[in-house]
Amino acid sequence: MRKVLLYIFIMSGLIALACIPAILYLESQGKVQKPFHLIQLLSCMICFPTSGWFLWKSREEGFSKVKILATMACLSSGAWFSFFVYVMVMMAQTGS
Repeated sequence: MRKVLLYIFIMSGLIALACIPAILYLESQGKVQKPFHLIQLLSCMICFPTSGWFLWKSREEGFSKVKILATMACLSSGAWFSFFVYVMVMMAQTGS
């Protein structure tokens, strides 16, 4: 189970990271970035709970590089997702 969680959070984190340069490139070209934003959102929504679940499942083990990676993935995807929620709430309040 831990290996499955490890592969899922690593792959979803890499997909979310790979969307960043694509979004920046498309934005500089003035093209539509919506599909990449949606892919990045879904990847972060997958990465956040799976990395947290991986950390929970491996809590008896000693500290390792994989646990550092899982902690970074959990914190960064959680921060991205909470920023997304914040933006959506602010847009709803302003009527945008």
